Amino acid sequence: MSPMTGSRIVTDYFAAASDDVAALALLAPDGPSTLMLGSGEPLFDTVCLPAIDPFVMLCTLHALLSGRPYRDCTTDARHGQVVGGSDEGPWVVTVADALVHGLADAPRTRLQQVSRRWAATPELRTASPHRSPERVGAAVSALAALSHRAVEVRHTVYCWTQLRDAL
Repeated sequence: MSPMTGSRIVTDYFAAASDDVAALALLAPDGPSTLMLGSGEPLFDTVCLPAIDPFVMLCTLHALLSGRPYRDCTTDARHGQVVGGSDEGPWVVTVADALVHGLADAPRTRLQQVSRRWAATPELRTASPHRSPERVGAAVSALAALSHRAVEVRHTVYCWTQLRDAL
């Protein structure tokens, strides 16, 4: 499957205690949101954010939230570092700690402001023209809540991503 044609990106953001623990999501058929036998609970605390890539789109969010230039956000330690995966995917990548803490600590009004600005960026408008500011706001709120829960237990946030055939 070519990443340029006939495929779409699937992304789940999740919290884990370490890179080694996060890499275990690669062993599950549906990544971190795979339900455990018995309890029916997901393997990891997970937020499904379809097609929000952990490289360009998330770095744009980071720049908007922090007020730092985009290029500075791309050089942050742990921005989009591959923790594991095969050549064809899926992959687990890191989310910058500065973004995780920024989302966890941001007041709701700040998240709403950033959401509106993020929804207007070319990355989000061209990726999916039906991404309304309300839907983007809900995605940012969910990611902020995940970040808050992760920080509370000294975990960090990762992205499980995979290319799948387009429907």
